[in-house]
Amino acid sequence: MNLSLLLPGLIVIGFALGVALLALLQYRLGGRVSAEWRAMLMVVVVGIGALLSIALQSRTLSETRIEEGVVVMYEDYADGFAASRWLSLLLLAASLVEVARGWAAARANPQRDPASPILYALLAYYGGTLLIQAVASEHTGFSYKSLYVPIMLTGAYYLPVRRVGLLLDAAKWVMLLLTLGSLGAAVVAPDFVLHRPDPGLLPGIDWRLYGLTSHANTLAPIALLAIVLELHTPSRLRLLRWVHLSAAFVVFVLAQSKTAWGAAPVILAMVYLPFWLRPGGNAAQRGRHFSRFIWTLVALIVGVVVVTGTLVATDAIDYVQRKADLATLTGRTQIWDITLQAWRENVLFGWGAEVWGAERRLHFLMFHVGHAHNQVVQTLGEAGLVGLALLLVYLGALLYAALYRFVATRGIVLAVLILMLVRCITEAPMRVEGLLSWATFLHLLLLILVCHALRQPKAYPATVQEPGR
Repeated sequence: MNLSLLLPGLIVIGFALGVALLALLQYRLGGRVSAEWRAMLMVVVVGIGALLSIALQSRTLSETRIEEGVVVMYEDYADGFAASRWLSLLLLAASLVEVARGWAAARANPQRDPASPILYALLAYYGGTLLIQAVASEHTGFSYKSLYVPIMLTGAYYLPVRRVGLLLDAAKWVMLLLTLGSLGAAVVAPDFVLHRPDPGLLPGIDWRLYGLTSHANTLAPIALLAIVLELHTPSRLRLLRWVHLSAAFVVFVLAQSKTAWGAAPVILAMVYLPFWLRPGGNAAQRGRHFSRFIWTLVALIVGVVVVTGTLVATDAIDYVQRKADLATLTGRTQIWDITLQAWRENVLFGWGAEVWGAERRLHFLMFHVGHAHNQVVQTLGEAGLVGLALLLVYLGALLYAALYRFVATRGIVLAVLILMLVRCITEAPMRVEGLLSWATFLHLLLLILVCHALRQPKAYPATVQEPGR
């Protein structure tokens, strides 16, 4: 027998048996660990991985030094964060086990899961978008890596989390590590975390804090999320509470992200203001007042978004580009215009997944543009009107859940959702960009909170201490 022909087959069989053994081991061990701990570990791994993927690189953000050729920007240190692929595979394997475990439990349980509409909308959006890109877009294509994020989110959906206190505490510790690390690096390695010169809005400061993330527009929303979670779930130690809030607030200001600064008053108006203006009466009356107030605010915001989206999708964008008073968009209108031109080649199904791939970035000489900097425009470019409809269905399901459970969750689900929605105006946080990213961290946290809220009794008590009580 020729061993050279038999060896590849033996390697494949051995690998398959190893994967099956690891999956079985993880399944047995996972059964001994509560869903709260498994969810917490999933969120922590994503957050730490996103942090290390930047922290273990060598880069300079000083434009002067780059021009002098002193340091090459984003030169990988030891081939970058090599462990990221192993963390991604670990998350993927754990998620597949959770999907198998959850699916089997759902089949054995005759009761309908109250959170099932979220799963259907999630699968429709990601599955439909990937199918469109593979078979119907103007330039078809498919990458198996695009399955990672939806698989992990599906695994998170099947986690039967009953208490979110542990999850929120773990998320706050990860974000504290990010904020303190970013501030410390600003002192010891300023070229690594400060982008300069960069005209911002703060007088006398010609730089922006990128911190241990890829951009200030990534750092600031996470800092705002840290503030929101600390206000919602205050740390037991007063000193630790002020450390969380102070570090997050300083980072939030120094990042000078207009998107995050715009999200803060929206969260204030839609989440905290209703509680401050809490009406009297019984619980049913308060619930009706809350619902009326929130739906009115939502209608106003939807109106603004629709008007803005109409302007972006029409030739009015050329007028916007000529207006100096809208310079805060920092060139995004040109990116939107290029993306929408590609979308018009196939209105229903879009240009394809590589609408801002390496080839088109080279063609337009926009080497640092990785997406359309607007989730609606990005989705139109990738999957057309059909893909946009799927996105709106998913966002609508999340919004309905956040409003339906607004009082019971004390607005935390709506606050996190608003943060994601505001980011959708200038970024594309819901595209598939890898497991170890802060966009995935935010999305994962939101999904777990939504599913937890929907699965609780209609009038369940708060699971954590309310601020100031």
